[in-house]
Amino acid sequence: MAKSIKVSYDKTPKSFKEQVLLLKRRNLTIENEDRAERILTYISYNRLSNYWFPLLKEPKHEEIFKTGAKFNTAFRLYQFDSDFRTITFQAIEQIEIAVRTQIIYHFSHKYKSGFWFENQEAFKTYPFYIKLLNKLSLSAEETKQEFIEKYKQKYIQHIPPSWKSFELLTFNYLLAILKNAGNYKDLIPISKSIGLHHKLLISWIESFVYVRNICAHHGRLWNIKLTISPTWIKSPRQPWIDRWENEEKNDSTADKELKIYAIICCLIYCLKTINPYNSYGRQVIKLLDKYQEVDIRHMGFPENWKSQPLWKHVIK
Repeated sequence: MAKSIKVSYDKTPKSFKEQVLLLKRRNLTIENEDRAERILTYISYNRLSNYWFPLLKEPKHEEIFKTGAKFNTAFRLYQFDSDFRTITFQAIEQIEIAVRTQIIYHFSHKYKSGFWFENQEAFKTYPFYIKLLNKLSLSAEETKQEFIEKYKQKYIQHIPPSWKSFELLTFNYLLAILKNAGNYKDLIPISKSIGLHHKLLISWIESFVYVRNICAHHGRLWNIKLTISPTWIKSPRQPWIDRWENEEKNDSTADKELKIYAIICCLIYCLKTINPYNSYGRQVIKLLDKYQEVDIRHMGFPENWKSQPLWKHVIK
């Protein structure tokens, strides 16, 4: 493939009114120009462009809208994505808290100490062991959390026990601990606690961390192709779905790319064990009913998704 020639970026900044006029020139129907200008005042043109991209004609780089494309459709899609990120973040939060709890519980009991992280044998490598100690030490030193401050006033050990100090660790750091566990058998009870086989744990948690970070940074979520994706369950222990029906072959890598539907299903599956009364699946259905403009095919939903065992269990 021929290498493209780079050019200097020479676009100049435009006022919010000029941005509205530019969209109109590109064939986008704007029902209320004052409202559109106000929306662009608080949600940048560049951010919203992610949501009107599906409304562009081919070739999309010419940035001309399809006949009948409306500004309000793009904005409704933006609102859907915002609501979708919120409920997905809350769903992942439950899994993050459960995994943190299980790591603390399992290792504390295995090594019979809340300070088990000081035991080098708990980890695969010495560098990670030192890295974790440094992270915990720095976090305890810098935090203003009341429960840590209260601990430091009373006890000698600089790093609090895991049931306190691990509350300061990010989900990504919890994932690193799982990846660096000294014995793979340590993953078994943690995996069981969220309804998974231990060979799937790292893959699924890594996918949840990836999506959680998109949610936390307000990124586009609804139609992304997962650059980090979960491994398929071969022997599900509870209602599941057919083989991924939303796989798209990537010609450049020969890999198959999954859409957000895969993560939605994985979250519902794990939450069924962690919190059988969770409402995430129903919340997803409610959002799809509210935002009829959303083409769920772009999210990876197959045509028969409601007849899948996992979803039938949600809907009942």
